[in-house]
Amino acid sequence: MADELILNHQDLNNLHRHYINLTCVDSGEHARESNGGKPKRYNFSAFVVDVEGVLLAITAGHVFEELRQAVALGSILSDWAIDDSMVSDHGFPAYPVDVNLDKDILFFHEDGLDYGAYLLDPMASIALEKSGIVPVRKEQWDSEDLEEFSFWTLVGLPTQFATLSHDRPSLKSHVTVRVMHLPERPGDLLPTKHSRLFARVDFESVAEWERQFDIGGMSGGPVFGTRLPPQGSAYDYRLIGIQSAWDNRENVAMCAAQPFFRALAQMIRGRRDNQRGE
Repeated sequence: MADELILNHQDLNNLHRHYINLTCVDSGEHARESNGGKPKRYNFSAFVVDVEGVLLAITAGHVFEELRQAVALGSILSDWAIDDSMVSDHGFPAYPVDVNLDKDILFFHEDGLDYGAYLLDPMASIALEKSGIVPVRKEQWDSEDLEEFSFWTLVGLPTQFATLSHDRPSLKSHVTVRVMHLPERPGDLLPTKHSRLFARVDFESVAEWERQFDIGGMSGGPVFGTRLPPQGSAYDYRLIGIQSAWDNRENVAMCAAQPFFRALAQMIRGRRDNQRGE
């Protein structure tokens, strides 16, 4: 393993401070049947972004689509919370939030579009700020120099490295792994109408693991770009994409972040203009 790829938490803190987990409990019949009769906790990789002064929790759109489908089939979701344990060791439980899948969520999951956004209420935003979570700012997602930031890093929580409990603290080992841009779509990732970004996972860049692992659970995690491997605390970075899919081997597909956030910004500005005109 190259020395420059063995990064500690301090090197990666600039990136980690944007990351959260969205989590909830399913007490429906199917969940109990698959979990020894107990309610089942779900965990989703996500991150916080500031769009026109509005704070949003961002994840993959298929997360919310699958949850809606599960509810239609009998899932009973409750105990929604935001977990900031990647950057905080305060020992408190995950911060509880209200999530209404019909009112609080905007998502797209269709033929290459895989975006989801949850509006954070002011109290949740304050709690996250106190824990050290900061939103990705406009200068990091709306710049025109993304090609200069070619060292890509994916942040997330593989389900393989999580022990989730519905009524006790969950144990999680988050992962930050280098992903190397691929100019063409790998054969095992399906073609889509809307273009995606592709990369190969450099499993050896994870110092604690050093071999291939299952990245399932990292969907919705952010992909950041830096000019060089991130070291120290003074480096610049950009938000490149949102993890969407992988081929169960070493290749991933992600959705470009910038088009989604620009569309959200336009929508937010439009609503504000309409409110002023009323």
